[in-house]
Amino acid sequence: MYSQLSIEQLVNGFRSGQHCPDTWQHALCERHVQMQHLNSFITFDPSAFKANAAERESALYGLPVSFKDNINVSGMPTTAGTPGLADYVPQFDAGIVERFRQLGAQIVGKNNMHELSFGVTSANHSHGAVINPANERYSAGGSSGGCAAAVAAGLVPCAVGTDTGGSVRIPAAFCGIVGFRPTTGVYPADGIVPVSQTKDTPGLLTRTVEDCQFVHAQLTGILHQPETRPLRIGIPERFLWADLADNVQRDCRAAVDGLADRGMIIVPVDDAMIGEINESIQFPLPIYEFFIDFPRFLMKAGRGEQFLDILAQIRDPAIKKILTAQLESPAISYTDYVQALMSKLRLEKEYRALFSHHQLDLLAYPTVTCSAPLLSACADESNFETFVRNTDPASNLAAPSISVPVAAAGELPVGLSFDALPGQDSFLLANVRHLTHLLNIG
Repeated sequence: MYSQLSIEQLVNGFRSGQHCPDTWQHALCERHVQMQHLNSFITFDPSAFKANAAERESALYGLPVSFKDNINVSGMPTTAGTPGLADYVPQFDAGIVERFRQLGAQIVGKNNMHELSFGVTSANHSHGAVINPANERYSAGGSSGGCAAAVAAGLVPCAVGTDTGGSVRIPAAFCGIVGFRPTTGVYPADGIVPVSQTKDTPGLLTRTVEDCQFVHAQLTGILHQPETRPLRIGIPERFLWADLADNVQRDCRAAVDGLADRGMIIVPVDDAMIGEINESIQFPLPIYEFFIDFPRFLMKAGRGEQFLDILAQIRDPAIKKILTAQLESPAISYTDYVQALMSKLRLEKEYRALFSHHQLDLLAYPTVTCSAPLLSACADESNFETFVRNTDPASNLAAPSISVPVAAAGELPVGLSFDALPGQDSFLLANVRHLTHLLNIG
């Protein structure tokens, strides 16, 4: 539906009357029927797609957008992909939903996800595994897999997921689209079923970097122009470029070589310390915080007494095992948690030193070390650690990070990530848009 139009063109078409919202609503319904087998939506409500003519000058007027099903949308269930929340219908929008509404966007539904965001395949035991539109034998990734599949299948031009350790960027890489995690705190995180207050943020999934930059600019009011000088791009060789699948190494290296050919300054850097420090944060921090943040969310929603019942109803055996073990015999102590927070400070210092010492503008590295897993391999216990290895550091750094597709047409998608310093979101988007135009990708 949207493959020939940028989001800016689509919005301008709605404003001018060139595109009729009713016609697009009908086309969206037809497309959803054709793509229903992908399991990308938990709730699909195209009746909400009714652009108000009085809002015609709104920045995102008429834009169809969907939200991951852990983000509160007033009047629609927020299940977080778990049975214990199946009947939870919030009265108020999450902050990020409210912002989209104020800009004139039209909410068409809630996307499937990995149960409680505790996984990376979106193989949901209640709503079905999310299937990858790029190749339907493969997983869409997760935990925001339904968002990625909906964008990749042309159901919506923009979806909003959440990213704790890579949950926007991983499925974007697997499905061959763009996934953007902003600096933590840039987008409001209230009204979202949490994993970790320190790491959680909403994020954008779009078809192109141009679309992502346009939506981000409307959300924040900031639009940066790309640099006119050659960028210094760090290649973190020791950790983030190590132990890659052959196709990932080939496709990402070809993109970097292409940037070098077009005048960018490629700077090899030693990131071994980042990998070492991150290991002490990766699991202790989010798991400890979940047992504070999730009950607090439930209490605010008037469901605090249901916490244990919700855990007892978890359908995914791997998630149930991890959370039950931590609840009954905690493997992660308060001391472990505090040490993880201290490690986070060390990681931030190391990251800034890396940028400063090498005078870097950006870091570039493969989003995930491999391509999407087969649907039949979604239960592999090694998936989580493998898939989040490269995405987790940016989450712990609260840094902006964007994954762009770099694989050749017809091949399994591969994502290349670009990161900047925290707070440099608009700088990152403007310059990555320029880089992808140079390479004629993303």
